[in-house]
Amino acid sequence: MSLASLPIQHPSWVYLTLAPVLTLGALSPTPSFAPLILLVALLRLHFTAIIPRRAWRSAISQVVLISLATALANAAPSLRALSTPAISLLVLAGLSALTTTVAAGTIALSYFVERDGSSKQGWTRATAFPAAWATIWALVERCSPIGQLATWGPVVNLGGYSWLRPVGGQVAVNWVVASWAVVLSDVAGAWMMGLVGDRNLVLEEDLISVAADDDDDDGASTRPTATPVRPLITPKTRRTLLLMGFLVLLAAPSYVLTELPPPVNAPDATAFGVACAMPYAQKNGRPKGPPSLADYVHESRTLQSQAKVILWPESAVHFTKAGEREEELAKIRPQINNGTYYGIGFEEVVYEDSPDGVWKAGMRRNGLVLLGWEGVVYEYYKRHLVPVAESFSMTPSNEKPSIFTMELHAPAGWTKPSWSPNEKHTRPVDLTASICLDFTTSASFADLPSRPALILAPARTWHTSIGLAMWEQAKARAEETGSMVLWCDGGEGGVSGVAGRGMRAFRQVGPGSWVQTISVPWPFDNRRTMFATFGTSSAVVLLWLVAGMGAFASSAVGHVTDGQRGAGKTPARLAAAVQHAVGFLRNIGQRERRDEERPLLG
Repeated sequence: MSLASLPIQHPSWVYLTLAPVLTLGALSPTPSFAPLILLVALLRLHFTAIIPRRAWRSAISQVVLISLATALANAAPSLRALSTPAISLLVLAGLSALTTTVAAGTIALSYFVERDGSSKQGWTRATAFPAAWATIWALVERCSPIGQLATWGPVVNLGGYSWLRPVGGQVAVNWVVASWAVVLSDVAGAWMMGLVGDRNLVLEEDLISVAADDDDDDGASTRPTATPVRPLITPKTRRTLLLMGFLVLLAAPSYVLTELPPPVNAPDATAFGVACAMPYAQKNGRPKGPPSLADYVHESRTLQSQAKVILWPESAVHFTKAGEREEELAKIRPQINNGTYYGIGFEEVVYEDSPDGVWKAGMRRNGLVLLGWEGVVYEYYKRHLVPVAESFSMTPSNEKPSIFTMELHAPAGWTKPSWSPNEKHTRPVDLTASICLDFTTSASFADLPSRPALILAPARTWHTSIGLAMWEQAKARAEETGSMVLWCDGGEGGVSGVAGRGMRAFRQVGPGSWVQTISVPWPFDNRRTMFATFGTSSAVVLLWLVAGMGAFASSAVGHVTDGQRGAGKTPARLAAAVQHAVGFLRNIGQRERRDEERPLLG
């Protein structure tokens, strides 16, 4: 028994074993690019064996096993997500089953679409599944309260395709995943069916597919015999090679567009310090308790000699009395250096309903204020709450992020006119903000009028795996917008750092304050990226246009290979087209002459 024959003779044993194993790496809290491609390709092969035989029990078993593997891969960080481990595991199991069902349903639907006789172009058949795959996960992201955390979308190890994020966002990345899955499943299927080796190992469904492809190209139905001899280049292999070539070309720009952080000491760069204030009150290496407001203020005063922006974590301080926030901020304001800003993450109780009905009295809200020597200059409230853990006790905001412009004065060693030619002799740096779970959706900054230079991102996670997952989401949003993000995670085991514009590694894990000097190009290009301008919906429409317009490319390739499949087809088609065009023009000329000869008063 050959290795290629195992999936054919024992499909359930092979697929039901390999898929859950791949799931452990593909659907962890930080899904990886290559394992996810292998998993989707394997499921495509499995459903090709399941559907013709109506082996629905095997399909259900696969969905259950992948759901369990997904839950297992995410069990450790999920145990403390909600009030009790039991509720956490129950929600995790339901979410895993739901997402796996969505993925399996999309793959099954694509099976019927690819074999539909109305879809006659090889390119359209090859790209229909990637377009559907990217579309369905875009819909899940839009409907899910946890955004992309509920999708089968890779966030790490994108390789040569990371440059697609500012162009097409996560939609483009998901399309690439599904496209490579199509290529791998086609190649593996050809190997298992004996395209190169044993030609006796041919599945009935594969024969039907070949017959349909032959019908589409030649216009005549040819029923396969018991042991058909397949040509080396078939419509199916041709579409696979075309798609694979396109994917290889799509990775080529990554070798030219490699982005490095701008230098911190250069005439065309604006350098300034940013800091994450996370005081660690401890004795003999053990924390004495959560830091107080006084601890954060003292830590920030120490850091402000090196940083212009000092960010506190999410919910760093709590205000429980009416007017308490305003009183405390008024005490902090005189201690801030002119030109320095504290990004204060806080949680407070709402004491009266807002006129627009967003805030409800008695509930809590999670926000961020940017406080400078002149007072509060920016305010933002969290829009996406953690389901169950926050959604019952807190009220979300519907106000979208805005932009605040920080003016940087000339540092030592610069004259004012050399630093900036404008009237104030300052360099503007645009800032915006978002909080933790808000970063799980690509639409977080879709309504900004321009590109921000820096995104303030306070967070508080409860496990290192969740911290890494949210860090990757924040990094993805920074790359999509062409900005940098200052991520400050005050949770136990949380990761913190600066990402975007060539910076990809986090700074540290766990508590402890830090300072980093960053820079932005001068003058700063505040034009939005292609994805930030057009958004997810436009990217989805473009993918479906690629699937439809690819029929022209498939037709062109078909004309080139006609000489291999039938003598004189291309010349004959060209001659017929020319003859038709000449006849059409002759008829027009005769009609015009008849109109000229017709009497005016006839």
